[in-house]
This record gives sequence, C-alpha cells and structure tokens, in this order.
Amino acid sequence: MPKIKSAVSRYHIIDACLNNKLKPYPSLENLANECSVRIREGISTSTIEKDIRQMKLSRPHGYDAPIEYSKINKGYFYAEQGFSITELKLEDHEWDGLRYAANLLHQYSNVSIFKDFKQAIDKINTRFNLLMDLEEADFDRYIQFETGNATNGYDWIGTILPAVKNRWIIHIRYENIYKKTIKEYSVYPKLLKEHRNRWYVIGWVAEREDYLTFALDRIQHINTIQKVQKHRFDFNADNFLQHTVGIMESDSSPSKVVLSILDPYHKLLQLEPIHHTQKEIKQTKNGIDIELMVNINPELINRILSMGTYCKVLQPASLKKQIKESLLKTIAYYK
Repeated sequence: MPKIKSAVSRYHIIDACLNNKLKPYPSLENLANECSVRIREGISTSTIEKDIRQMKLSRPHGYDAPIEYSKINKGYFYAEQGFSITELKLEDHEWDGLRYAANLLHQYSNVSIFKDFKQAIDKINTRFNLLMDLEEADFDRYIQFETGNATNGYDWIGTILPAVKNRWIIHIRYENIYKKTIKEYSVYPKLLKEHRNRWYVIGWVAEREDYLTFALDRIQHINTIQKVQKHRFDFNADNFLQHTVGIMESDSSPSKVVLSILDPYHKLLQLEPIHHTQKEIKQTKNGIDIELMVNINPELINRILSMGTYCKVLQPASLKKQIKESLLKTIAYYK
C-alpha cells in the first residue's frame, strides 16, 4: 500500500477510535493494534505518535485535530466534543461506495473533455480527506471495472459536445466499414451516447431527411460550423432508441418478436433481459418463450445468434429467414 494512502488510512482509524464511546481514551498501544489489524500490516507506537502530531497540524497539512492526552485515563481524546476529521459523517460502506464511484469516473481521465472529473475528484479528496488513491496499484485486487481496449474517437467528444449544446452543425468525414465507403455528412448533432465502451453521436442529416447514428471511432475528420440551428422538436433522446436493441436506429416500425429460450440460458435472460419490452409468455418443458417489441436490426440478429442452440426464433417469419440464412452462410465456411 502506498505510504500516503496508508497514512491517511491510519488517520481515519485513529479518528474512529477517538470517537468510540465504548472504548474511550485509547493508548498508543491500543491505536497501533487497531491500525495493524485494519490495515493488515504492523504499525508501531512511534508511527502513531507521528500520526497524531500530523493530525494536529493546521490544514491543509493536517486536520486541526484537538487531540489531547489524559494523564488520569492514560489515553488520548478529542478536547472538542463531537470533533471528527470525517466531515461528511458517512458510514464505512458509504465511503467505499464513494471511492468506487470515483474510480469508475477515473477511467475516463485520459479523455480530454473528462479530465475535469479527475480534478473534481482530487478537490473532493483534499476537502474531505476520503483516503482515495485513484492510482493505487492494488485497487484491482478487490474490484475491477469494465474498460474498453480501444479509445479511438474519444477525442471527438470534446468537439461534438459543444455542438450538441449550442445547436451547431458538424461536417464529418465518415467511414462505413460494412459498405467499405467513406462519405461526408452535414450533421445536426442531438445526442452523444456510450454503448459497450464505445461512443456514438446521433444527429439529423438533412440530405437523408433522417436521424443517423455515427460511431466516433469511424469519424476521420470533423469541422464545426458555429451557427445556431433551428431547434428540432421531433427528437426525444429518451424515445429515439426505445425499440432498439443496441445503438443502431431503424426506419421500420417495431415488430413483435417471439423467441424460445432453452434451459439454462433462459435464467440468464430473466436476470438480464434482451430489451425492456421483454416479457415471458409461456413456460415450456425445456425453458421459456419470450416476447419482445423491437426493431429488427443487425444488433438484434447478432444477439440471437450469440445464444446459439439455446435460442429459436418462433416469429416473425422474416426474422426466422434472416437467422437461417446467417447460419447457413456460417456453416458454409466450415465445409
């Protein structure tokens, strides 16, 4: 454990001991033992003495802690009743939650527009002495967050976000990896959205008279036109993708999709539904039948294919045909 982190941890343990009404006036030995147990490393009484001197220093070097020694009770106490270095008065599990949330935000500290997260966390850390060390090497021993391997396109967030807020147009050069084309678009951006560690911008494209979704990692160039556009009232961020599995929009109306999910995979879908419209309509001998009201797009098809032999499409017939064609094409690769 880094020395700074270890020291701050000891300060909070000492603070908790001095506020423990069931065990008042802890001695140096008591404090050293408590720190050793909770930090899981040997702490000497001389270290505790140094910690107490440090805690008594004025901010920002210390906590202005009014720690005194009682000769009668042979232990330490706070001369100011109710004093604590933990100004927020949170429980241990609440501090842990705050630290984990800070670490989650810290993942984006390398993204230019999100660097303020790191600065804000540092200020909170200093102000309330949260004993957070976001660079702590052993943090991942206890909890690991999902992180994307690629950060291509992240730098565009700082350009697109002001355009979304100020209703500016962005001209982009965009690569369609499926059609193997590179085209230029004039986009009135309405929403930045993250999906599975990748970022997308959804915007109105006048030449297509439609809203399109662009992956930021496929944008090759952006030029911003700082001219305020007329507000479009036909876009609602909450509703735009309400019938979509994933991030890809669809021109078609949502369809009723019925799937037969076999045991034990059906238990996973009961815990993590494919879509918010998912509902169980029938229990079968081997699993369940579920119904979805969704747009049929490539992401839905890929999700169905990812379930392999545990999923069978019951309806609509058009989706059954698409799945069958995909499977036959895949099988052909292995002949």
